Amino acid sequence: MNRTTVLNRKLVYLVILLAMVVPLYMLGQPSGGTGDSGGQLAEMRNKFNIAESDLGEISPASETMKLASLGLRGVAATLLWNKAHHYKVLHEWDRLKATLNNIALLQPHFDKVWEHQAHNLAYNVSTEFDDYRQRYEMVREGTEFLSKGVRQNRNAPRLVWYTGWFYGNKMGMADEKTQFRKLFSDDEPLHESLMEQGIAVDSPDARGPYFKPDNWLVGRLWLFHGYEIVDSGVKIRRQTPLNFFETGPKWRIKHAEAIESEGVLDDRAQSAWQLASAGWREFGERSVPTTSPFTIKLGRLDELVRLQALRVEELEKILGQSDLNWNSYAELMDFAKKADPKVRLQAIELAGEIVDLEERKKKTDGYRKQINYPYWDTLSLAEQEERTVKARRLIFEAEKANEAAELDNAISLYEEAFGIWAEIFDDYPILTIDDSAEDLMKSIRRYSIAIDSEELSDDFPLIAFVEMMSNDGGASSEVYETVRETQKRKVEARKKELEAEELERERKAAEEMKKEKADSEKPPAEKADAKPEMKAEKDADKPEPEAKPEPEADGSDKEADKDDKGESKASDDNDSPAEPEVAEEQGEGDAAP
Repeated sequence: MNRTTVLNRKLVYLVILLAMVVPLYMLGQPSGGTGDSGGQLAEMRNKFNIAESDLGEISPASETMKLASLGLRGVAATLLWNKAHHYKVLHEWDRLKATLNNIALLQPHFDKVWEHQAHNLAYNVSTEFDDYRQRYEMVREGTEFLSKGVRQNRNAPRLVWYTGWFYGNKMGMADEKTQFRKLFSDDEPLHESLMEQGIAVDSPDARGPYFKPDNWLVGRLWLFHGYEIVDSGVKIRRQTPLNFFETGPKWRIKHAEAIESEGVLDDRAQSAWQLASAGWREFGERSVPTTSPFTIKLGRLDELVRLQALRVEELEKILGQSDLNWNSYAELMDFAKKADPKVRLQAIELAGEIVDLEERKKKTDGYRKQINYPYWDTLSLAEQEERTVKARRLIFEAEKANEAAELDNAISLYEEAFGIWAEIFDDYPILTIDDSAEDLMKSIRRYSIAIDSEELSDDFPLIAFVEMMSNDGGASSEVYETVRETQKRKVEARKKELEAEELERERKAAEEMKKEKADSEKPPAEKADAKPEMKAEKDADKPEPEAKPEPEADGSDKEADKDDKGESKASDDNDSPAEPEVAEEQGEGDAAP
C-alpha cells in the first residue's frame, strides 16, 4: 500500500462526509429559516409535540450535561445510578441528593428517574433517621423532587398522580402520621412553593377543620390536576384508568377518617363525610376506559340491569314467549331468528342490544369489585349520619375516661355507644369489614376489662358482632348477617322462655289471690270448717312431734271441762257435730258465752 492509495481513501471519506452533511442540514433547518415550511425535523417536532419546550421547562444545565457526555449519556447515567446506591448504603445523604440531581439532568424525560428516586428519599431514606422532624424533611425532599419532575414533564400524568399519592399516603398513613400532618399544616415555605406551582392550598378545598392546609386535601388537588391533563387528551401510561381516577375521590374519605381519629367529632366531621360521599358519587358518573371497546360508569350498574330487563321483556313480547332463558349470544340469536319474518329484524336488533348490555353489566360489576366501590359508597353514606358521628364521639370520650380511670363514666359511655353501633350495623352490615371495626372490637375488650367480666351477656347490643369477629373464618358482612340472624333467633327463643316463666308465675299468683279472696268471702261457719282442714293439711306436712309426759290428775279435769265447753259451742253453731280437736285448738277464748 503506497501513499497515493491512502490519500485517495481519505479523499473518498471526506466526500462521503460532506454528502451526508447536506441532508442533515436540510432536515435540521430551524422552522424560522429561509424555507417556507421550515426544516423537516422542526415540522416533526411541532407535529408530535416533542420539542423541549413542549415537554416541559427547558433546563440549560440539562442540555449542557448532555453535550458534556459526548454521546455517552447512557454510560454516565448508569455510573451515577450505581453511585447513588453506594451513597445510600454509606448514609452520605448530601452526596446522594447531589447525585440524584445529576441523574435528573442527564435523563430529565425518563419518568422512572423521578418516581424511583423520589420514592427512595421519601420511603427508604427517611426511615434511617430517629427524629420524626428529620424524617419529615426527607419526605418533603421526595415530594419536591417529584414536583420538579412534573415541571419538566408537564404531559406525564403518572408523575402528577404519584405526587398526589405521596402527599396523601406517605404523610397520612405513616407511623408518624400525626406529627407529619401537623408539620405539613404549619410548613408555610412549602405552601408558598405549592402556590407557585398552581396548587391552591389557600382554597377551601385544601383546608382542613382548623383552616390550615391538609395533606390529604392537597394530595387530592394534585390528583385532580392530573385528571385535567388526561381530560385534555393526554393518554395514561403504565397505570390502569380505574386506579388512576379512583384515588382522588378516595382522598376525601381518608381526610374525613383522619380528622375523626384526631378528635374532630362534630358537624365538621359530618360535613367532611358529606363532601366525600358527593365526590365518590361524582366518580361513579365518570366514564372510565376499559379493556373492552367501550367505557363504563361505575354508578350506573342498576340502570344497566333495569335497561336489560326492559329489552328482554320487549323481546319476549315479540317472540310471544315468557321467561326467556339464554346463556350465550348464539342461543339468544337463535330465538331471534325464529321470530315472525315481520318482526325478525327488530328481534335480532334487540338480541344484540341485550348481549351488549350484558357485557357492559359484567364489566361494570367487575370493575366495581376491583376497587370495592359499593363499600366506599355505603361507608360515606353511613358516616355522614348524625348518629354515626355521635357513636364515634362517645367511643372517643369513653376511651379518654377509661385512660383517666373514671370507670363508671367510661362504662356508661361505652354502653350508650354500643347501642348506637348495633343500630348502625343492622342498617349497614357492610361496615363490619371496615378498618374501624377492629378499633371498635378493641373498645369492647376494654369495656369487658372495665366491668371485670370476660363473658358478655346475651342481650349485649353487639353480641353478634363480637361472635363474628371471634370467628376464625374472618370478618365479612355476610358472616355478620348470618350471625346476627342466629343471635336474633336465640334472643327470641330466650324471650319466649322468660315470657312463659313470667306467665306461670302470674298464673300461680292469680290462683293464690283467688283462693284468698274466696276464703275471705266465706261465712264464719265455712271458715270454721276450713280451719281444721287447713290445719290438718299443715299437720300432715309437718313431722310428728316427740311424745310429751302424761299430765297430772288436776290437769285432766280441766281438759275434760274444756271438751264439754267445745262440744256445746259446736252444737250451737252447727247442726253437724264438731271434732273435739277443734275446740281444743280454739281454747277458752273461742268458746260461746
